[in-house]
Amino acid sequence: MASEARTRARRRSCQATDFGATAVASSVDLLVEILMRLPAKPLLRFKCVSKQWYSIISDPQFIINYAQRNLKPLLGLLLSGRKEQLGPYPEFSFISIGGYGKTGRVPKFLTIPKLEIQDFCNGLMCYSKPHMDAPQFTSYYVCNSASGQSKRIRVLESPSSKRLMAVNLAFDPSKSPFYNVIFVSETSGSELNHLIKIDIYSSKTQTWRPSTKGLFIVPHDVDFGNGVYWNGAIYWYHRKKNSLAYFDFEADCLERLQMPLLSQGSYPMSFDYFGESGGHLHLVGTCRPGTTLFTVFEMEKDRSGWFVKCNGDLGALATRFPKMVTPRLSRRYLFSPVSLFRGEKEEELSIVLTIPGSVVQYNAKDKTSKKLCDLPKGFIFNDFMGQGFRFKSHQYMETLASI
Repeated sequence: MASEARTRARRRSCQATDFGATAVASSVDLLVEILMRLPAKPLLRFKCVSKQWYSIISDPQFIINYAQRNLKPLLGLLLSGRKEQLGPYPEFSFISIGGYGKTGRVPKFLTIPKLEIQDFCNGLMCYSKPHMDAPQFTSYYVCNSASGQSKRIRVLESPSSKRLMAVNLAFDPSKSPFYNVIFVSETSGSELNHLIKIDIYSSKTQTWRPSTKGLFIVPHDVDFGNGVYWNGAIYWYHRKKNSLAYFDFEADCLERLQMPLLSQGSYPMSFDYFGESGGHLHLVGTCRPGTTLFTVFEMEKDRSGWFVKCNGDLGALATRFPKMVTPRLSRRYLFSPVSLFRGEKEEELSIVLTIPGSVVQYNAKDKTSKKLCDLPKGFIFNDFMGQGFRFKSHQYMETLASI
């Protein structure tokens, strides 16, 4: 009798489960609500469940709504360096943020032989590699790092690749499921200026076009190697002129943006990092190497100016990590900001820094810190004037966007 009762109970449980699954499947609104709560990587796999699920997850409006609801969660940082500097060690190292993945393990999508990262932007990556069996050509691809899906968008001969100054992605999934890629190439130059052209690829039309404004003259020392996409434009740092050059996609033109005044009391300040996080453009200014003082600036949404987001002092961090301090009479502090990201709350800011031997995270609000990992093998902190610019970081996140 007891056995029969247990059998009947299991049957009723299975029937209830089947009824619940049927109810979810038959209610599109309920199914969409459930899918909205899942991480991006499983969602991309769930496209294979059925035609209905594929249609929902691939829908452009679903992708936009998903991005607006799940505001660019930062899952990790990817440190990249140059092979001639790193020797036999990998050119990339993944650093987990918030427990995602495993620090030190290179993601599968980066194991492509002779891959060179051009840019990361909100879950998409642009990379290049030698073109098949023709090394005199270089192929350029856009890849969704979560799904591994990639698409070749351009092939250039080596002479054209050498004239290429920047390859940047422009992608904001909270506004559109489509992306743009720009190629900045030098047509001629002098000791003072470059004459450049800008070509733009649209994933919506899957076509290339030149900028309608023709050629642009830019100073020779604009850092085209580190572009940042924010608010409809791509920005490059011009250190000597203390400004940002930026290309506005809507206006289709190249403009200049003044940086904040470099001052913090009696200590000289330099800008050591600029990047986007949570829909905001930030600058980190430090008073290295003589002090541990820093300031985080944020740009107004309309680009009308900068304001101070927060001031801070890394003195407590130097006490916890004594390798940050040189054992000399003239004390110098060795640290380099490589990334900044916002927390779940608007006022939360965390700065990721490299210091001799380690990568650490510092919370600017509650002034707490934690060691993320040892500095990866081959990534050497250069202590010349406290600079650690032998490598750069890319923010790793995931998106539903199709390539």
